[in-house]
Amino acid sequence: MKKTIFLWFVPALFFLACGNGNEAHYTEVLYPSSRSKVIMADQTKDSLVIASTDSWKLMTTAPEWCTFPSEAGSFTNKYPNTWFQVSLPINFKVNDTGKLRTGIIHIDGGESTNAAYYMQVPFLGIARPQRIVSSDLTENKMSELQLLSTSTRDSIAFTVFSDWTLVPLTGTWLSLETAQGPAGEHTVYLTLHPNTTTAERRDTILLTSNGITDSIPVLQNTQIKIDN
Repeated sequence: MKKTIFLWFVPALFFLACGNGNEAHYTEVLYPSSRSKVIMADQTKDSLVIASTDSWKLMTTAPEWCTFPSEAGSFTNKYPNTWFQVSLPINFKVNDTGKLRTGIIHIDGGESTNAAYYMQVPFLGIARPQRIVSSDLTENKMSELQLLSTSTRDSIAFTVFSDWTLVPLTGTWLSLETAQGPAGEHTVYLTLHPNTTTAERRDTILLTSNGITDSIPVLQNTQIKIDN
């Protein structure tokens, strides 16, 4: 894969450097914008955008799962005091470890060292029902999709990075309007039978993307009460 290089000149920086006899040195990570990025378990690609007036090299602290193509591992700036923006592909292995893992890509160039931090969580990007995740991303719990006893239609929502499938474990009182699809952001509607029994009923919908399976618990309440 070839590097994509955007050649942007910064005249003010160039003339300032020439006027005082000094070279200007500037290296910054433009993306991820906060220099850190949360990667989902099924995500295998992202990018790193670097702006620099210098030549630089990359180094990863997690070569077993967070890597870049060898040809993207360095850049030689042949034009001193000239600002270049370079967009590089970053590759990940799916996270099937069940644990949060972290990796750092160091950018060593000129008179400074910068870094981009990647945190790959062990779960998929389910938005509905809501996932409860600790601030440090080390713990997570899936909320139940709460349904009224009279509900006949509801939905789940998620974003995945690969083709996906949905499978209800029992499927006796709910069904899916669609059970598979491509990568992207999706809302899938459920068709439900009203609960006319005296007990709550539960099911679990399994979402699978890129070999990673996540469970979505579903609970349908009852409105029928038995007097003692």
